[in-house]
Amino acid sequence: MPWTKRNAPSFRFYWILAAVASVIVGVSAGYSWWGDTASVVTIVEQELANSQAQVRMLERRIKALEAKVGIESDSAAMADLSAKAY
Repeated sequence: MPWTKRNAPSFRFYWILAAVASVIVGVSAGYSWWGDTASVVTIVEQELANSQAQVRMLERRIKALEAKVGIESDSAAMADLSAKAY
């Protein structure tokens, strides 16, 4: 009879529980898969910063040597543009 109200069991609680469980599983799986990668990226960034600092130091030393020898760095740079690293 359509005019009687049926007491259908509510599945809303199960949907909420499934959504919360999915979020927890997703976060833990994502961390286990990509957490190691994130730590490697940090290490690579530190290595890059160290390398850039060494390059800057070597550039200063080369300029000092060029000054001692008498080579003008501007004219040397114009003669060979392919020697630039950036």
